[in-house]
Amino acid sequence: MTIVSDDDFVRLFQERTGLGVDGWAGRETIAMLDQLAPAKAAPSGSVPDDYFPMLAQIESGNRLHVQAATSSASGLYQFIYSTWVGEGGAWGVDAKGKPIMRPAFGGLKPDAAEQLRRAKSLAAKDAAYLKAKGVAVNKATLYAAHFLGRLTAGAILSADPAARADLIAGPAATKANPSILKDKTVAQFFAWLKAKTGAAVR
Repeated sequence: MTIVSDDDFVRLFQERTGLGVDGWAGRETIAMLDQLAPAKAAPSGSVPDDYFPMLAQIESGNRLHVQAATSSASGLYQFIYSTWVGEGGAWGVDAKGKPIMRPAFGGLKPDAAEQLRRAKSLAAKDAAYLKAKGVAVNKATLYAAHFLGRLTAGAILSADPAARADLIAGPAATKANPSILKDKTVAQFFAWLKAKTGAAVR
């Protein structure tokens, strides 16, 4: 019996589904996985109501149709294309049916209510995953899952605080977030989360 590491499995999944192969189970990879094998959502009420106003402030400064300068991340909660579509949202396409990556949402204008509905759907899946990993569900841990993807976040959040966060997250996640992960311990990542969200991880 061949044992495949988590990193190797993620790379294989990315290769088979046409994603960029980097071994990081980030938001794009999670969105594709959710489409193929829908994630279980946590029961209603599992996500704190004050999480979403905080998330909108952190991610977009409450700007309804803003887009990140370097990615497809759009709107109040900075949904990337694959995550938005994975949560049932529409995205603008060109005459050939290919998604338009700029402007935000491919030029469509989903209102605040729709964006909140999609954010709640995604957060419920993140909450269920974190709870199954034995991680407390709160604003800090939910933001970690939103930021890094629930698999990577869950691995760091459930680790020994003295462990190296960058080694747990892997090279691709660390390269994308060097100031947050590179040479940092899990405890330092927890401190960053608390400063960002005002909530303690544990």
